[in-house]
Amino acid sequence: PRDAPIANKFVYFFITFIVDGDTGKILDLEASTILKLTNDFIRELFVGKSLDQLDEDLLSDIKHRYMGSCQKAIQVSYKDAVTRYNLWKENSEG
Repeated sequence: PRDAPIANKFVYFFITFIVDGDTGKILDLEASTILKLTNDFIRELFVGKSLDQLDEDLLSDIKHRYMGSCQKAIQVSYKDAVTRYNLWKENSEG
């Protein structure tokens, strides 16, 4: 049911990225998933990649390897993180 505590806890999907500020390299992350296996899989996809520029191969990987209900949310979270990282980088350099 929608009023169950678990439904309320997982209304929003997000990924917290730990990133090397100089390179954009993703060092670690945590996603707001219910299952540890899903979080581990998302971590496997992203750790070692970069937020410096959008990686179309990574987006394709998500599309073809993750068939869960939050597939689109993972892609959107990643795109948003790339945008935010680049805005942060521009502001910190100037």
